[in-house]
Amino acid sequence: MTSRLLALAGFSALGASLVACAADSTGPKASAGSVALSFASVGASNTSSSTALSGGALSGVVAGSSSVDALVITRVQLVLAELELQRAGGTCTGGDANSSSDSCAELELAPTMIELPVNGNVVSAVSVPVPPGSYSAFEAKITLADTGRLGGAALIAAHPELRAASVRVEGTFNGQPFTYTGATRAQIESRFDPPLAADASGINVTVRVDLTGWFRTSSGALIDPATANAGGPNAELVSTNIARSFVAFCDDDRDGRDDRGVE
Repeated sequence: MTSRLLALAGFSALGASLVACAADSTGPKASAGSVALSFASVGASNTSSSTALSGGALSGVVAGSSSVDALVITRVQLVLAELELQRAGGTCTGGDANSSSDSCAELELAPTMIELPVNGNVVSAVSVPVPPGSYSAFEAKITLADTGRLGGAALIAAHPELRAASVRVEGTFNGQPFTYTGATRAQIESRFDPPLAADASGINVTVRVDLTGWFRTSSGALIDPATANAGGPNAELVSTNIARSFVAFCDDDRDGRDDRGVE
């Protein structure tokens, strides 16, 4: 199935289509299963940059006209706030007037802090039970924790640094420590063809995040993360870069690779 990406500046959304791990085999009396979300980060290289995942940190060096800049990312926190499944043959529109409670199954998940690995590993983040049935789409959201929702206040109490942030990054730029906080909203949509059978075996979806493009211009030059915080000249660019960096795929063996062999 062809993957599709949707990105909007500022409060952005990204969709990645994928094929279900198993064909539809559920019946009316099928047992409930679970949907698990794992996260992984990757490095990449091209003609203008050198990047590597090593020693627990992601580093990137880009040669400029008169200098060389160096960025090292040592910690990334994300706020995962919602999970939703769409029943096969139904429609699910995110809770607006056209939504159908029969078609949309909102999974119970309190706002959760995801500690994104920066060394190339795959980490299992959350696992939630799924009502028996056949599902054709999955949605997860990276967004600010709503203190008015169940679990939102508890998350902020445990992680006050995320009070006004959905993404938080620590590291160094040219040897100087930095902290980036952003309110990017990323919507990760996964479509299953054939539909997913929500049975006892469950399914794992890995969300892979390319950190190497977060703090870069379109030409590949590194951006000083200090200029990307709220009110900074690069705040919107970095927010858009982050929202475009998520790719979701079926990964039952949790090796960070698409089970279909598609990369």
